[in-house]
Amino acid sequence: MCAPQQQLRKNRVQPLQDHDTAVEVADKQETRKHGRKKSKAKNRHKMTKKEQLPRTQCHPKNRFTKRINSQKKKPQKTVEVTEDLTLEAQARYLALDCEFVGTGPDGRTSALARVSIVDYNYKILLDTHVKVNDPVTDYRTFVSGITEEHITSDLAMDRAKCIDAVKKILQGKILIGHGLKTDLSVLGIEHPWYDIRDTAKYEPFMKKQSKQESRPSSALPKPRKLKDLAWTKLHRVIQQEGMPHCSIEDAIAALDLYKKARLKWEKVVEYKKQRTAEISQQLQKETMTV
Repeated sequence: MCAPQQQLRKNRVQPLQDHDTAVEVADKQETRKHGRKKSKAKNRHKMTKKEQLPRTQCHPKNRFTKRINSQKKKPQKTVEVTEDLTLEAQARYLALDCEFVGTGPDGRTSALARVSIVDYNYKILLDTHVKVNDPVTDYRTFVSGITEEHITSDLAMDRAKCIDAVKKILQGKILIGHGLKTDLSVLGIEHPWYDIRDTAKYEPFMKKQSKQESRPSSALPKPRKLKDLAWTKLHRVIQQEGMPHCSIEDAIAALDLYKKARLKWEKVVEYKKQRTAEISQQLQKETMTV
């Protein structure tokens, strides 16, 4: 074998034979590798808040965590109202909620079993169980909390007397509640539409159509449950699972929902009243012309 070939082989093999040199080379490569990682991490920490913010907001995990954390807020008992409202004006507002039992086949027909009314400052004006004239086929205790003892006791009011008392209390008042159409229907009471503030029918509180829904029937906003509104708008827990509803608690929740939206809500009512008056005048003119 010629001298140059021997020298080439010697040069190739020499680094592997020298153990100390091989270790030093490996250490240098590892140092460079970790050095690059550390420098990247260091540079990432040096990013300004302005640069990091878009990534934080757009990350689905962060949005989910933010939503979960927001649900851990402690529930509020009452709503702080910042706008001024005179005592005379406050006296015009009442909140009502009813509980029902079922009569007839399978308990499908609702019968009045409890009525609760509170004023603007949460004073209870009426809270009574009501005697049911028809045979009860479903007490709906898991929801209403009503039992046979409640509506058969001496403390329960006669239905006719109870309805008369409710009519007197509601006379000339602005009525607040959730799903008042059912309550008033079972009570057999008519109340002016412009004096009704139903949190189930107030559009900003209703569920909007999702982009995925394409059916025409889903285009209209749908009422949301009082339980959901109380949590999302008031951060308050009501109607807990496994616990019956409380008509006092539900009436207060509806009242506080109204208080949060009162100024905007009243502007909507005034607009509707004005438009109704204009249409009525127009129809009268057309009738007179004919």
